[in-house]
Amino acid sequence: MDTRTGASAPRVRVANSRLRVGGFTTAGDAITLTQCDATTCGATAVLAARLLLGLPLDDASSPSGTGAARPGRALRDSLAVRQRGLQRAMNRHARGPLGPLPWTRRLGSTPWAVAAELTRTLRRVRPGVGESTVTWVDDRGTGWGGVVAGLRTGLADGVPAILLTGGPLLGRAAAGRAGRVLRAAVGVLIPRHYVLAVPWGVIGRADPGPGRVHLYEPSSGTVRALDLLAPRPALGNGPRELGGWPRVLAVIAPPLPLTERI
Repeated sequence: MDTRTGASAPRVRVANSRLRVGGFTTAGDAITLTQCDATTCGATAVLAARLLLGLPLDDASSPSGTGAARPGRALRDSLAVRQRGLQRAMNRHARGPLGPLPWTRRLGSTPWAVAAELTRTLRRVRPGVGESTVTWVDDRGTGWGGVVAGLRTGLADGVPAILLTGGPLLGRAAAGRAGRVLRAAVGVLIPRHYVLAVPWGVIGRADPGPGRVHLYEPSSGTVRALDLLAPRPALGNGPRELGGWPRVLAVIAPPLPLTERI
């Protein structure tokens, strides 16, 4: 319960590797939390963090009495309203290295807007927590192990983080000289998706082990552990825990003990 508003948060649990939200008292009153459209992964990751930390939905997105006959559907609609509201708020205040910038809805939310919203979320339960920042990383570099160790330290302390994933514009390797030229031209890494790194204590799980992190993936609603230190292909599909993208491009979190900036 939020002591400032008296509002109660929906109950949240991981069941069958999915993030379930609802009352858990009658059949059909709980749903899997997934993003409501192709651009709300960032907002959904933030919303999942809020719910896992025990924060309530606001009045505008709380289920109304009209959905009593179908509580699951009413809750799904309410969560979709909250996702879109979060995304609109983040996009209005999108800020980055160049200051305030307009942001097209087709691109979802900027990493800096997601970081600011994550800071607001964390400070509702930990007022003294540091400001979340966007740390660009090289997940194939020598410092990646330190990044993952720092991330796991925060998770062990109960502080969630958000990973920005993506990959090269060219999904498959082309052959020959033309392929090499094309790869050089379009091989730049493109941000594509957000996933939430979940503190294992919050979901009643044990430490998944060195290099491993529980990740909530918004498009499927799944929560699974992934070894972030395991080799991944440079091209093509990545692990489902990263939304099918092969690379981690940035870590969005309060200051980490060990990070690598590029």
